Amino acid sequence: MPLSRPAAGTGSGVPIAGSSALSFGAILSRFALAGLAAGAVSAVWSLLVTERALEPALAVEEARGGAHHEGLVSRPVQVLGGALGTLVAAVVLALVAAVVFALVRHRLPARTDFGRALVVGGIGFGVLALLPAVAVPANPPAVGDPATIGARTAVYFGVLAGGAVIALLVAAVVSLLRSRGAGAVGATIGGVVVGSLLVAALLLLRPAPDPVPADMPADVVWNFRLASLGQLAVLWTALALTAGALLDRRTRTRA
Repeated sequence: MPLSRPAAGTGSGVPIAGSSALSFGAILSRFALAGLAAGAVSAVWSLLVTERALEPALAVEEARGGAHHEGLVSRPVQVLGGALGTLVAAVVLALVAAVVFALVRHRLPARTDFGRALVVGGIGFGVLALLPAVAVPANPPAVGDPATIGARTAVYFGVLAGGAVIALLVAAVVSLLRSRGAGAVGATIGGVVVGSLLVAALLLLRPAPDPVPADMPADVVWNFRLASLGQLAVLWTALALTAGALLDRRTRTRA
């Protein structure tokens, strides 16, 4: 639905279709603030959890003779750069989520903006984090051949594209079911559709190359993957909760 023109005396913001209480600028600014908060929480997780899971893998890489790479960029600088990169990535994801939220806000299956933000956050986590983690698990350093980086990148973006298609199909099914007044039956059908599409995507997408080397302990790889997925879960949860709270407060204040 097109955005409506601002009414007299309501300010310069453009009201979003489906509600006159929120403008696109209001949604964008609140998601940006939520992105900063989510990035900070995710960076703390990275420093306290992911970094600890990374240290054993770095030790394996050093034992292979990779310690000479430390002279290029010191480890503290790498950690600081990773934290800043996490913060920037969180804000970018928040802005993308804000655009999606503004476009589909009136179609999301929730009665409040807090609930709608949670739906968007859940979809974002499923498409951009959970599905890639299952199809193309993250690997620590010392796992992966530099010669196959192109193939691994292609598989990763293929997974993201498949997740985006699944999200669009699920949104179409949910919208159709809501328009026909489907209740619990509609939710069940939607769950079956989501599960079927996820299974199909995992079966069709080929696995990423580069098996785990024999000198890399399995628990090191497993702990790193869990820490990486946990960091993304923390990021998306903080983003959805903070954005939802800010939007809900704005809506109630205007009401």
